Amino acid sequence: MGMWTIPEEVEENNKFSSEDLDEFVKAFAKVIVEKQMSAPAIMALEMTKPLALVGQSVLMIFGPLLDLLFDPVKMEKFQVVIGDRKRIEQLMNCIEDFELNNKETKEGVSSEQK
Repeated sequence: MGMWTIPEEVEENNKFSSEDLDEFVKAFAKVIVEKQMSAPAIMALEMTKPLALVGQSVLMIFGPLLDLLFDPVKMEKFQVVIGDRKRIEQLMNCIEDFELNNKETKEGVSSEQK
């Protein structure tokens, strides 16, 4: 691996289990959809996906300041999610799924009626 090669696989984080991160991604996606910020969030995530390592590094640098404003455990989970391209893709898929379910519910068509 060369100096400018970005690794495809992100080292596993032992602090949080995969299930914890999956639950965090789903909860975060649900909040984004509830706040009606789906389109801007997906655009921002899509643009930052190639720079996942840079985003994680920036969050680590500003971590102490952000810990004053937000829950430190949630911030650490967010750092792990932003640092992994697969997790970013998972977050975008969850947002799209929740948005689709939200639109079906608003239109009066439930999943049982299909």
